Amino acid sequence: MASMVDPTDSSSKTKVSDLMKDGEDGTSQSQKYFLDYFQENAAKITYTVKEPKIENDQASVTVDFKYVNGEPLLKAVLQDVFTEAYTSATTGSEIKDEEIEQMLMSAMQKYKATIQESYVEKSVNVQLIKVNRHWYISQPSDELLDVFLSNFISVTKELNKNINSSSDGAGQETNSFMEQAKKENLAIIPKAVGDEIILTSIKLRVNHVEEKQTISSKYSYDKTAKEGAKFVIINADVTNITNKAFTFPPDLIVVDNKNREFKTYADSTNTIDNYLDYRELSPGITENGNWVYELPADAESYKLYVKKSGTKELYEILLK
Repeated sequence: MASMVDPTDSSSKTKVSDLMKDGEDGTSQSQKYFLDYFQENAAKITYTVKEPKIENDQASVTVDFKYVNGEPLLKAVLQDVFTEAYTSATTGSEIKDEEIEQMLMSAMQKYKATIQESYVEKSVNVQLIKVNRHWYISQPSDELLDVFLSNFISVTKELNKNINSSSDGAGQETNSFMEQAKKENLAIIPKAVGDEIILTSIKLRVNHVEEKQTISSKYSYDKTAKEGAKFVIINADVTNITNKAFTFPPDLIVVDNKNREFKTYADSTNTIDNYLDYRELSPGITENGNWVYELPADAESYKLYVKKSGTKELYEILLK
């Protein structure tokens, strides 16, 4: 790839070379493992090159790509590893580089076997430059590199943004979900387990809810709720009612009887089968799965909230 980049632009060539290090020196087995994954996906890329616009020694051309969307898998892998690393840090345990390497490879193996492969289509404008009578890519964009790295650039950008915003916002007061709903004057629409809810892009129905102290999956170890806590498992059917596939984000809020708010359990993709977090939803096909929340043991009742995009409607599903 570096050989296709403007040879007079050393920074761009270095950028591509650094991304594509193959780990042949043996210093990073996980890097080699990721590269194998990207190479495997790159073989599946299809594309159409449109008519170029040429002006002297510069040109631009639009390319329509269809390529493997690695975002659900890569997010799940990085979430697993960061959760493990954070847990070790909070308990004072030192985690070695070799252990992180093994965690990365194990998570990759697990999620490659469990997350269904999906594709994304994207049009990219590629800038070109002529050097010594040959055309080269000029300053390859992150958008173009995403095609060959299965959206890895976008995933790491989002991760860094979240880390930085969490750091910058430490100690600052922000509105809770319900405070924001009140501020926006949202109309709460009560619903119950078993009711069908039609949103802007999905159709949703909660089938049943159960509480457990321990959850497990066939690909991982048992996970026990923290002391004074319990797991709440929500089983639901979700149907994409749009014309395009998209990844369903795990951003639904649960609020208990003490007005405490909870997001989906961070490690649910690692410890329960058939999870809905980051599920790829194809148009018109109903997907069944689970969300996991970790709540205090003294939460006597709780509700799931979901906002209908583009409206003032906020659906309140009584879970218990």
